[in-house]
Amino acid sequence: MELIVSIQPAEEPIAIMQIKGDINASNFLEVVNKAQELYNNPAHNLIIDLSEVTSVSTTGLVALHKIALVYSGVPQEMDQDAATKDKRPDFTHSSNARKYVKLLSPQPEVDKALEKAGMKLFFKVFKDLESAIESF
Repeated sequence: MELIVSIQPAEEPIAIMQIKGDINASNFLEVVNKAQELYNNPAHNLIIDLSEVTSVSTTGLVALHKIALVYSGVPQEMDQDAATKDKRPDFTHSSNARKYVKLLSPQPEVDKALEKAGMKLFFKVFKDLESAIESF
């Protein structure tokens, strides 16, 4: 898998993360870590270009979900008291990421996996880069 990142200048910068290859257990952390790095500096807006991703495993879907949570502003580390199950807020269904993360041109197999897993609730999907950029 290869990650290529570019930054689109705008009032709020937009990171474009192009992924080439499959997203699976062997590389999902790399995808999540790169998205987290982009969120921390410089871009709170992200386009994930899936045009060259031929398949996404269940672990790959988990990576996309984690990115959705990061861009939703969900704290990634919780203090000791909040870590108890009864005090931990449920962020598993945050759809706030739709404002900040867009998916670009998933191939049919990837699109089907996203649909089946319900991931399209978290993301808007675009067929062309210009439309994705304008959506911010």
